[in-house]
Amino acid sequence: AFAHLRRQAAALDALRPRLNDCCRHHTPLPCARRAWTDVLDGFCTDEFGVKTRQFHCCRRHGAA
Repeated sequence: AFAHLRRQAAALDALRPRLNDCCRHHTPLPCARRAWTDVLDGFCTDEFGVKTRQFHCCRRHGAA
């Protein structure tokens, strides 16, 4: 019943170390944006892999 919350927490846990690395990067904002989109893409892939209603942002495409 709460599997979606575990997937959300796992995505945030995956994002944290990547953002920490971006803080030391010479262009932190593009690095952080890339980290966020990579983690969000992985989260949405996981969301579509289960037979529940997907998180609303996973139905958007591109820059949306």
